[in-house]
Amino acid sequence: MEQPSPRIRTVLTLRTVPENVGAIVELFRTEGILQESLDLTRALSSEISVATDGTGEIMVTALWPDDAGYQEWLDHPNRGRIAPQLEALLEGAEVGVGKTYRVDHAVTKA
Repeated sequence: MEQPSPRIRTVLTLRTVPENVGAIVELFRTEGILQESLDLTRALSSEISVATDGTGEIMVTALWPDDAGYQEWLDHPNRGRIAPQLEALLEGAEVGVGKTYRVDHAVTKA
């Protein structure tokens, strides 16, 4: 069923060496970063994905009810708590600019 949506999707792309992908994903997993973004804000969902072609590209995405919901995460003091560990793993990597997208409409299976 199609429904209009004020939601936004955020996308952050990280391009690192393939050898660091596992450690980056494990850092997100063990520190519970995705779950924390859900628990501390109004985030609806959050994902971390790894390119299937082995290039070392990682994409972190989340769905938010609106811009204000995303701003809650940007402003939250816990957001940067793993920054030192993540920066060490991303040394020399290309970190894309985070982008927000307005969800025009969505369909789901029941």
